[in-house]
Amino acid sequence: MNKKTAGLISILVLLGISLFIYLDINSGKQRIELDATKEEVLKEIKESKEYTEKTIQLAEGNDLDIGYLHQEQAEHERKEDPKKEAIKYFIAGLLSNNTDIFLSSFNVETISKDLFQSKNPDKDNVTKEIMDKISRKGTLKEILYKVNKGFLNTDSNTILLTIKYDDQKEATVNIDLLSLSDSHHEDEIGTYVINTSAWDMIKQIEASLQ
Repeated sequence: MNKKTAGLISILVLLGISLFIYLDINSGKQRIELDATKEEVLKEIKESKEYTEKTIQLAEGNDLDIGYLHQEQAEHERKEDPKKEAIKYFIAGLLSNNTDIFLSSFNVETISKDLFQSKNPDKDNVTKEIMDKISRKGTLKEILYKVNKGFLNTDSNTILLTIKYDDQKEATVNIDLLSLSDSHHEDEIGTYVINTSAWDMIKQIEASLQ
């Protein structure tokens, strides 16, 4: 085998490996509809508020068991993919520029540490700064969502987001989720929150865009 043939084979092998890696990384990605996600979350929040107010009124007027009412509502609101719910609130917060919704998608301890990394005493402004850096001044165009695989190819609690912006630039961000489900109720679908530092997300985005 001459050097030219060997070189050609090496190039083809490298191309094949690169293609395999690309297909593996991009397989299983789901496109999140941004506007629909924002409207869905805002609707859920409104309905939840109305339900809470109604529950309090019913309990006060009829001496009902609030726990039972809450369980009934939880069954109604059961989600197919609770991991994606945390990401939806994260996205909805960014799109609506709503700091409360954005913060609610995070683990309280994690986001508290993030906010107090800044010397700015106005933590609402710190939150807006974080959101501005992640959305790159509100230029989100498209987001792809994928659950990374863990041991024995099972779903892990790490999410890969591919974030695309209006200027055609693209960033990839790995986000760790924390389950808040009660360990005594293993049959229930748990609630997840983001456990990755928002500042770390910003670093990942900036590194991807270089």
